[in-house]
Amino acid sequence: MADTITFLVYLLLLLFSVGLLKRFTVNKNKMLIFLSLTLMIVVAGLRYNTGRDYENYKFLYEEAPTFVESIAIDMEVGYSALVDILNSNDLKVWSFFTICAFLTYALLFYSFNNYHQLLYLGIFFYITYGFYFYSFNGVRQAVAMSFLAVGAKYIVEKKIVKYIIVIVLGGLMHKSLFVFLPFYFFIDKIKLDVKIWYVLFFISLILHFIPITDLFDLSFFTNLISDSEVDYSGYAENLNDDEGQSGQLSLGYLTRVVIGFFILYFYKRITNLDKDYIVYYNFALIGILLYNAFSHVLFMSRINYYFLFFSIFALSFIIAYLNKSRKQLTINIIMAFFVALYCYGIFIGENGVSPYQFISF
Repeated sequence: MADTITFLVYLLLLLFSVGLLKRFTVNKNKMLIFLSLTLMIVVAGLRYNTGRDYENYKFLYEEAPTFVESIAIDMEVGYSALVDILNSNDLKVWSFFTICAFLTYALLFYSFNNYHQLLYLGIFFYITYGFYFYSFNGVRQAVAMSFLAVGAKYIVEKKIVKYIIVIVLGGLMHKSLFVFLPFYFFIDKIKLDVKIWYVLFFISLILHFIPITDLFDLSFFTNLISDSEVDYSGYAENLNDDEGQSGQLSLGYLTRVVIGFFILYFYKRITNLDKDYIVYYNFALIGILLYNAFSHVLFMSRINYYFLFFSIFALSFIIAYLNKSRKQLTINIIMAFFVALYCYGIFIGENGVSPYQFISF
């Protein structure tokens, strides 16, 4: 349960991080980006016992396994090397969280490099839609997700070498990212009629009621993309608090379905506005369909974080479109809804983020 200090920290974080970036759209002072980024890194990096898997990461870090030992227990090369270097310099676990926070948010900011005017919206939705809190829990995968966001930028720019490099680098922190190597060749070529997307959307809702884990043996796929020593399925639990049970209609599930439908509703208008948006929208819609159908299947939830992450881009595009259409009341309602969602996440301690505590040096 959140206390007053916790609410204060997170609400001020949202206010200043987004406010500084909104100001940047007016005066183009890059110091504002630096200040916003720094604030996000400080809150995430200098926390103590905040985040559901904080203690697990802390335990593994303080056990100080060597690089070779880490590889032997199936930890990713990048993660193992980072922990080994920090431990060899007698740095505490906060240094690990801070560096991962820097990588996650710096890459996220850079992924909006072609859409500077939308950066404040992207960060707003990143924070309010739960991805910021998820980065407290799924630390390594959050880094990998931001690498994929940069990769999407390179898909749009037709830069295959850079795409492969960022996917490989991100995969060194979380091996599941390697699944996305072939996406370069087809994600921008998916141009379905909106009616087909609607049909797929409703089929995905029907699939939610089918007990797929009872009908099929999914152990092979679970083992293929499972995490090594750290389990952070908390985000799936918060996205859908009945994970593991098909056919359940929790408030969390229904909320995400409504948001998914809202994103789909604007598909044609947004993708007609800018052909480059199709890459981000396709990732987001795939995530929405997978969530609707398989949110109760753990291994699908884990891989789907990557797809759902692109909802922040789709939502940013939608708000920009509504702004040009002078639909200010609609924008205000949407933004208020996500702020309420954010406050609820703080209140229930989504991903173990409440109560918030700073480290003691």
